[in-house]
Amino acid sequence: MKYKCTLLALPLFFAGCIGWNNVDDSVPNSRNYEPQIMEREIFESSVQLMPAQNVQKSGKIYIQGNLLVVNDVNRGFHIYNYANPSQPQPLAFLNIPGATDVAIRESTIYINQAVDLVTVQYDADNNTLSLKDRNRNVFPQKMAPDASYAALEENEIIINWTPID
Repeated sequence: MKYKCTLLALPLFFAGCIGWNNVDDSVPNSRNYEPQIMEREIFESSVQLMPAQNVQKSGKIYIQGNLLVVNDVNRGFHIYNYANPSQPQPLAFLNIPGATDVAIRESTIYINQAVDLVTVQYDADNNTLSLKDRNRNVFPQKMAPDASYAALEENEIIINWTPID
């Protein structure tokens, strides 16, 4: 008798789980976040070294030798001369939309740019940057903080999610 009750309760339990955590795209404002999307061609050509800028939303910090790198979440990286740790000198801003993490080995910088792994070479003497390699679709698309996602075309990349007012 005990097992019959359990077997009868299982279908009711699973029926209650159907549709759990789904986002209904037909209902306005059913999401709390909106994706910022770039087409792959623009996404790939967006990597560039620019003059130093102010940090908008700081993320991870990486130090190697005299180089200090501060992530500006989903925008890029601020690069500083760290020879004098009490007074880091701004050198440049590496614009790389969708970037959140970095690793450095000698003068090679490895960056996750949304779904891609990007390898760049940094020349500290000339303060120049050159793109060495791009491995496409290494990482999954960015998920929203509320765990929602967006339907995308084949050549679209989510670089950030912004709250819906």
